[in-house]
Amino acid sequence: MKSSMTIQEETVHALRTRKWIFRLAIVASLTLVTSAVGAQQQQQPPRTAKLVRGNVYWLDAGGGGNAGFVVGTDGVIVVDTMTPAAQGKNLLAEIAKATPKPVTTVILTHSDIDHMGGLAGFPTGLTIIAHENNKKEMEAAANTNQPAPQLPNKTFTASKETLTISGVKMELLHFGPAHTSGDVQVYFPEQKVVFTGDVIATSCCGNQRSPQAFTMIKTQKNGSVEGWVKTVKGVLALNADIYVPGHGDLQTRMDLEQRLARVQARQDQIRKFIAQGKSLEETKAALGETSPPPGYDPNQFPDFSAVVYNELSKKR
Repeated sequence: MKSSMTIQEETVHALRTRKWIFRLAIVASLTLVTSAVGAQQQQQPPRTAKLVRGNVYWLDAGGGGNAGFVVGTDGVIVVDTMTPAAQGKNLLAEIAKATPKPVTTVILTHSDIDHMGGLAGFPTGLTIIAHENNKKEMEAAANTNQPAPQLPNKTFTASKETLTISGVKMELLHFGPAHTSGDVQVYFPEQKVVFTGDVIATSCCGNQRSPQAFTMIKTQKNGSVEGWVKTVKGVLALNADIYVPGHGDLQTRMDLEQRLARVQARQDQIRKFIAQGKSLEETKAALGETSPPPGYDPNQFPDFSAVVYNELSKKR
């Protein structure tokens, strides 16, 4: 009887062991599948350079930040570098298709990782130009999970920097804090093209809650709605007719004018509710705004109406 019980116990033990091995195999398989899906989602497909006008090109980055480049007499000027390193290398490969001339200069429109992270795929020794506030933000991110692969080595603090690089005339414009504290609008007057960075973005960021309606102000980087309005008015005052946004398709002058009008109209609405003594929650209810969708991160993508409300309230 004792021997029979031992055999039964061994049999039960063997069955339990097989079940545990089977379960572990399933968990391991699911883990591998999940990892593969995550890696696939992180790997963006290569992007193709498209001609904007003359010697100016742009790349639509899909989920990441757009980029562009201008072919000069003896070198290439790049505006933003996408992310990650693989997309930076893809950008260099696209440039090589357009010209054998080397990249000499990179201009950064702002400090967000999806606009400067591709520098990890660029060679060192290039001239990297940015506003001084941009460099400070990149330095501040040194110990975060999104550190800058390379820092700007040429900065400016003026509202306007006029340059000619490799025969290409350009104006680097800083109208004040807008999307971030270090925004730069890159204007090529001969081609009438402006790279706006995320001051204009139609397929990302704050547009998840209000598609193409307003804009996204990064208060964590000292952005400002008032500064955004000033910046867009300044850009519209330029003799330009094609605008390369930070995210999304090319924009026209009318596109920018309509976005500016929407933002100012929402400012006026919120200003009126503040004057009536309404709280932020009451204001958002009066505007008919719903709760953010699942997964929406207000720390990464600050709520536009809340940013406007808080900014206007401080001025009372």
